[in-house]
Amino acid sequence: MGIEDLVDRMDAAGDALAGASTTLSLSEPGARAFGADAAGGAGELGRALPREFATALAARGREAAAHGARLADTAQALRLVADSYRGAEDETKRAPGLGGT
Repeated sequence: MGIEDLVDRMDAAGDALAGASTTLSLSEPGARAFGADAAGGAGELGRALPREFATALAARGREAAAHGARLADTAQALRLVADSYRGAEDETKRAPGLGGT
């Protein structure tokens, strides 16, 4: 695997995490899934749980988006380093006494 393959895989992982952050925010099942329509204490708990669940999903979505952005930034930095390395390698090949003529 070359550096470009690694960079492409990092970009893809970053995109997947960014997509997951959006998907997480859309996966709220609603209060009824937690038993909010039940009577008594169970219903009270069922009405409270969706708020906690939505808060947790939002936090995980923000984390996924942040990690995706970090991966994209890292991939970009690796691209720049690889380009600089190739440039230095090309110059060395052309330099007299260092592989060039």
